[in-house]
Parts: sequence; C-alpha cells; structure tokens
Amino acid sequence: MKIIYKKLNNILYIGIAGELDEAVAQNARDTLDSLIEEPHIKKVMLDMSELVFMDSTGIGVLLGRFKKLKARGVPLHIANPTKAVDKLLTLCGIYQYMPKVSF
Repeated sequence: MKIIYKKLNNILYIGIAGELDEAVAQNARDTLDSLIEEPHIKKVMLDMSELVFMDSTGIGVLLGRFKKLKARGVPLHIANPTKAVDKLLTLCGIYQYMPKVSF
C-alpha cells in the first residue's frame, strides 16, 4: 500500500494505491490520522483510482477516519474508486456517508 497526498485551498487530497487489508491497516490508520489532523482542512478527497483491493478491515479504516473528520465538521469524499472497490463500497452502503465523486 502506498499513500500520497497534497493540500490545495484547504482541501486535502489523499491517494491510496495497492491493497488496503488487514496486513496494512494499522499503518494506514496511523498515516491517515496524521494527515487529517491538520486544523485548516475543510474537505478530504480520498482518491481510490489505484486501490486494487480492499477488505472489511479497509472499510473499518475508512469509517474510523470518517468519524474523526465528522466530529470536526469536515466531509470525506471517495473519488474514482476502481471497479472492484466501488462494488464493495456500494454493497456496504459507504456512499451514504462518504459520497462518491470524480475528478
């Protein structure tokens, strides 16, 4: 798993590549938590265009970050999920909390 990020106009863009599963979940939590702690962020865009696999542990990682951001009034959006990841997120109902967008 690889995480890249950039911040533009108080929007944090985070890209996740590879696999988000049990083996990398703690590293993903730690990295994402350190990124979203930035106090001036108004929105987080999570680009999943290069995420090839995610399991239920990955869903848990997303929900945990969503809850932290929601407590601060910061929306989290899912951008460009791969077909397999999109299917999983749709089946789990994630998009009702974290809307899907394209950019």
